[in-house]
Amino acid sequence: MSRSIRVCSYLILPFTYLVVNVKLAQIGASFPITVVTFMPAILLLFLERISLKKLFIALGIGAGLTIYNYIFGKSLDASKYVTSTLLFVYIVVIIGMTWSCRFKPISLRNHRKLLRAFYLVVGIIVMIAAAEMAQILLTGGSSLIENISKFLIYSNSYVLNFISFGGKRTTALYFEPAFFALALISIWLSIKQFGIKTPKTDVMILAGIVLSGSFSGVMTFIMFYLLEWAFQYLNKSAIRKKLPLAIISLAVFMVGLVLGFPYIAERIGELGTAGSSSYYRIIGPLVMVGYSLTNIDGIVRFGSLYEYVASFGIFNGADVGKTIDNGLYLLIIYFSWFAVALTVWYMTKVAKMVPAAFGNNRNYRVQLYLFMPLSLFFTGSIFSPEYAFLIVCPFILRKALAQTVS
Repeated sequence: MSRSIRVCSYLILPFTYLVVNVKLAQIGASFPITVVTFMPAILLLFLERISLKKLFIALGIGAGLTIYNYIFGKSLDASKYVTSTLLFVYIVVIIGMTWSCRFKPISLRNHRKLLRAFYLVVGIIVMIAAAEMAQILLTGGSSLIENISKFLIYSNSYVLNFISFGGKRTTALYFEPAFFALALISIWLSIKQFGIKTPKTDVMILAGIVLSGSFSGVMTFIMFYLLEWAFQYLNKSAIRKKLPLAIISLAVFMVGLVLGFPYIAERIGELGTAGSSSYYRIIGPLVMVGYSLTNIDGIVRFGSLYEYVASFGIFNGADVGKTIDNGLYLLIIYFSWFAVALTVWYMTKVAKMVPAAFGNNRNYRVQLYLFMPLSLFFTGSIFSPEYAFLIVCPFILRKALAQTVS
């Protein structure tokens, strides 16, 4: 296969970000079909070879967790069990393939074409978000969001409700603000795998995250930026050679932080306000998490989440919530202490990367591996192919670019 064909296949990745939430068809009431529903087939386009050993390890872990959930989980709605289980297995397959595959290299002469595609995608997404915000500020509503939502996998009526009561959040081509911010951070990390500085694109992506109004997105971006500043400048060589640049860059960041402090303080304050999105995502579900960790009947079988969540009577806005907007909490409800153990193991692996990253955090390596656990705090839809695509895309590019040929 020629290199030009290889690049054409990788161009699928940036443009998939534009349609990742666009519904092509629907199976039943809760299984939308999108482009990334076919993610395993897309991965085969980039495949050079696969480690069956790694793939079977991933599938074995997934099978073990599925059996554990079936044996110990209580069923509150058996009609949804098969669909929910298939979604979990599908995500295990996608992540397992990404981990076990060696991808075809991308030639150096074609990097620019792929980067231009990412820049174009960022421009389109942020311009749509800016247009949505302009309409919200000028008219108090957003027909643009409403019209786009007709083509998406889930209704974003609650966002339109929020806007009608004076809220100012955008969704661009995505079904909700937090997923929009998650997509932008995924794109940002994908671009960083090329190993070049892209300050203009960084600013555009930050602007898009701010327009989304996603607190998780803003705080994740701030954390990743501070980590990179520390990795670049907090080492002996950089302190001797780049101290003025380090001070200037930190000062600019601090000015932005001060300007954004009222928003950050407001969102932190919402953590204690029952009914707010921050409370419903972080604080409210803690009672469910505690119950799942301390009671043998606290584990819920796949497909029974709505009934379990509703039984706790936690308000999401004016209504009792039926979903979990926090992926980590969802894993604990399904797998109890196994989820905690896997999270601790993974974070230990990431922590071991940190000391070596000072002065040599190649292509945002630490932030990339932190992205997976932090992404759990953006959404509860972690068993969807759409979420899986946002997680694995930067890893696909990292592995492909690591084998770059001239």
